[in-house]
Amino acid sequence: MSNEVTIRIVRPTDAAQLLTLLRQLQQETPFLLADATDLASSATAETEQLTQLLQTDNNLLLVAALGDQLVGFARVAASSAPEIQHIGEVGIALLHEFWGYGLGTALLEEVLAWAQANPLMRRLELTVQQRNQRAYQLYQKLGFQVEGQMARGFYDEQAGFQTLIQMALLIDHD
Repeated sequence: MSNEVTIRIVRPTDAAQLLTLLRQLQQETPFLLADATDLASSATAETEQLTQLLQTDNNLLLVAALGDQLVGFARVAASSAPEIQHIGEVGIALLHEFWGYGLGTALLEEVLAWAQANPLMRRLELTVQQRNQRAYQLYQKLGFQVEGQMARGFYDEQAGFQTLIQMALLIDHD
């Protein structure tokens, strides 16, 4: 097995492994802002969702793979409504053992390259917990600007209420 992590677009055949990754991330990081009900999906349902996602022009799901194992992902989720189809919500997550190797930066740089090349995308936005300074600094480094804060925007059973920071990056096409 190779010890090199590759970043690629998700495939419908990744569905079961993606669900496994999401469940593991939910267990090991307090920073994931996913709803636990999203993780109850079956592999069949997830395969259908991935197939539909791949048919849209303004959604993206990249996975980071170490051999056959998925170790992280980056997504851009956008609406099909014409009024807001230009806005993509960004989310990135990595297994804890892969933090600190530049993989989050590589994933976000791929997202930004995709958005810049995609004529539909004009705005990327995200929400990050204030306590997640590693992610916050990454987003700032790559050009995201703070647009607001939400006091008590997230509740963690161990740490209590958390402030969320809303950030965005405007995409100008040449």
